[in-house]
Amino acid sequence: MELTASQLTDQAAARVAQLKADLRLTPDQDKNWSGVQAELVNVWTKQGENRQSWRNARANQAGSVDLIEQMRKDGDDRIERGNDLKRLADAAQPLYASLDDQQKRRFGEALFQRSRDRRSD
Repeated sequence: MELTASQLTDQAAARVAQLKADLRLTPDQDKNWSGVQAELVNVWTKQGENRQSWRNARANQAGSVDLIEQMRKDGDDRIERGNDLKRLADAAQPLYASLDDQQKRRFGEALFQRSRDRRSD
């Protein structure tokens, strides 16, 4: 089932809200949350859109694939993802520096779980 852009954003926002609840931020830590939240929603929404786009392209694929064009597209996608991750890292740095070890572990698990979910599609 294909989700709308709004539904993808809602899913990402719900996952981010769950992460915030899991982190149990202190009031001082919470001051650095909004930038992280915005970037996570952006990154996770784009990942959902990319998964859907990839599925649609595969479903509509007829005949042979232009390998060179596919490599270019993959390269562009990786550049965009890399830039998104840099923006997320910049936004997360102040918060991450204030987290205790258990919070850092939870934060990392949430990010890496999303990456594993993405690869399993």
